[in-house]
Amino acid sequence: MSAHNLKTKRAHPNAPREHFEVAHVTFELSRKAGTFALVAGQAVHANNRSPMFSGFVEQGMGTQLRRLAHAIDEMEAEQQKRARK
Repeated sequence: MSAHNLKTKRAHPNAPREHFEVAHVTFELSRKAGTFALVAGQAVHANNRSPMFSGFVEQGMGTQLRRLAHAIDEMEAEQQKRARK
């Protein structure tokens, strides 16, 4: 999406974009454009990294992401349980 490509970021470096780091992937959100991008690495501090993927935020994505978060929470709990043995 154009709100996340390098040309737009350089032309509008102060445009509001939110960043959420999850392990080695950064989720970049543009509320104004209603879009998101997935960027590899510590992208918040690397101006030359382009998105691996971008798209429009669609109905139901929040629920899908909460399901993913729940599954990851379960995996973390299982790993901690195994580590205690």
